[in-house]
Amino acid sequence: MANGIPNFCEKDEYWCNVSREKMRELNARAQESGDWAGAVQELIPEYLNAKDPFSRADSQFLWPTTSQSRILDAGCMWGALTIPVAQYCGEIFAVDKTLETLTLLKIRAGQMGLNNVHVMASPLRKLPFPDGHFDMVVLNGVLEWVALDQDLVLEVHWGKKRTDTVAYAKSPREAQLEVLRELRRVLKPGGHLSLAIENRFGYQYIAGQPDDHVNIRYVPLLPRPVANAITKWKLNCEYRTYVYSLAGYRSLLTESGFHEEQYYGAFFHYTHPSEIIPLNLVKHWKNRVLPIGSRTAPRYLRLLARLFPSALLKHVSPSFILVAGKAGEQKESEARVVQLLGKAGLFRDIEQSDIRAVKYRGRLGTYHAANFLIYDKDEARPTYFCKICRSTKHTEILENEARNLETVNRLLMGTELAPTVPRLLYFGTIDKVTLLATQFIEGDPSGFNPGVGFTRKNLEKLDKSIQLGIGFLAKFQKLTRVREVEAASFLLPLIEEQKETLANRGRLTREVESRIVELASGIAALEGVSIPICAVHGDYHCYNNILFWGNEVRTVDFEHFEPEGRPFLDLASLIFNPILLSYKNSRGSVSLSSFIDKNKLRDYIVHKWLAQYAEISGISRDVIRFAVQLAALEQQTKEYPYYRDPQTYPMYPEKAFVELLSLRWN
Repeated sequence: MANGIPNFCEKDEYWCNVSREKMRELNARAQESGDWAGAVQELIPEYLNAKDPFSRADSQFLWPTTSQSRILDAGCMWGALTIPVAQYCGEIFAVDKTLETLTLLKIRAGQMGLNNVHVMASPLRKLPFPDGHFDMVVLNGVLEWVALDQDLVLEVHWGKKRTDTVAYAKSPREAQLEVLRELRRVLKPGGHLSLAIENRFGYQYIAGQPDDHVNIRYVPLLPRPVANAITKWKLNCEYRTYVYSLAGYRSLLTESGFHEEQYYGAFFHYTHPSEIIPLNLVKHWKNRVLPIGSRTAPRYLRLLARLFPSALLKHVSPSFILVAGKAGEQKESEARVVQLLGKAGLFRDIEQSDIRAVKYRGRLGTYHAANFLIYDKDEARPTYFCKICRSTKHTEILENEARNLETVNRLLMGTELAPTVPRLLYFGTIDKVTLLATQFIEGDPSGFNPGVGFTRKNLEKLDKSIQLGIGFLAKFQKLTRVREVEAASFLLPLIEEQKETLANRGRLTREVESRIVELASGIAALEGVSIPICAVHGDYHCYNNILFWGNEVRTVDFEHFEPEGRPFLDLASLIFNPILLSYKNSRGSVSLSSFIDKNKLRDYIVHKWLAQYAEISGISRDVIRFAVQLAALEQQTKEYPYYRDPQTYPMYPEKAFVELLSLRWN
């Protein structure tokens, strides 16, 4: 035993991002304070993201596990997978060779009340478990390192010459096979292995990104003897962090005694995947996962991506998550999300074994849900969309969204807009997991790219997106209208309340107060003008929440929906979010008003977009000319839930707020 951790290591070894001394200080601070996250934030804040976000474990919902599964996290390090996975399984054994990282994991699990986490030190080539002990073994970013027999501190050694040398008796492949066979030994018959690792021929390496393990360009692509010679020359050590192609992994796993179950391409990286896609579906995702429309990729790379054959895309996936099986009777073979949706009754007329799931974008982090698209067989179009709570302690977020969707479905039932919003099919908790399922809504985000400025084509895309978005918004507001209120008598007391809120938050500067006084004066002059109280989306913008299908708009993510509200925040978000993002990207010193004039946007805003909204909505132009200022005030003074950073709204930051208040339309 060491630090209360069973220790089966034959020698003292160390592998970590930071030094042993710093880890020991961190562990002492975490133990004494009772706040492991605070200790990490204080001592190694740059690595908090490597431990905390539960989104790092989104792949667990693609494993064939249940709430009863016994899981081995082999090479667990800080427990980035161990902790989120522990919520949803029977028990999980976290094994690594570095006592200091295991100590932090044990402290963290204890402080979080996760009593099903068992921490122990052991080499992976010789595990202290009987045959057939686990339902699932997870090898996440570990296999490429097992052939190294040297202590490693990444912040000291990564990409730098080493002074210590080791003579090796086994080749990297032999060492990897030894570990894989040992992992197979401790798996139950019918159990599974999840292997997450980079692709030797990933397009990031082809494009010149340095190797993730030795920090040298093109090394993974080269023949092993050449790569070894380069690594010896540059780093004074052998090249032993082998990664393989898709065919290479198939060969390696077959030789270890595993058979293929479901292989996934992970984009861009398995540690923080935006998409995890079954390889038989990757060909349908070319336009989404290759940098064809990238804001930052070089033009030549975007052109090569456009010309690249879709059928070959799986072979250049940046990384893989390979779910392989051990022969034997299987209790569960489908992905966890597929099992859950089957229990929810969504596959009554479909063979569950034919269903495939894709982990699909969404916000990273712990609070937010993980998104999944559900496909029937090899179809190019999904059937269902599913959200799963990453944290069992934050299920109220998804519950709120389900309640909002029920309300929207009810309000729009029987109207022309009913098919343009997701229909809620299921919300509840099954097998410890809280999930929400809707029908899949087809559509794409706006083609406007705020990173390239207002070129003619880019402005045409924005103009089309906003016009379509306004048409939908005005209809939505009419269909959900609750009542009409007199503009001045309703808005003036509200503006005073917002002014007081700003003062309490320390954001009522002289300039802001002066602009608010001007706004109130303009509102007070309105006579006989009314505005509707109606449903509001709350996050209405054309990059994620508005989808376009031909000339039709579909809306998703009603997380911030309100059944009664003012109509102007959604309108201003639609028009000004893309402008503000472009303004921010320009890094210019001019005001927002000058930026708008420089890019000839004023006529679009006033005479096209706001005029179109006035015509369709029936709201007087006299009040619509104040819509941006009213929306900016609302965005600035709303009460935001703990899981949403208001700085992520383009209209919220102080500079944007002041600039929006200063805008005037003649």
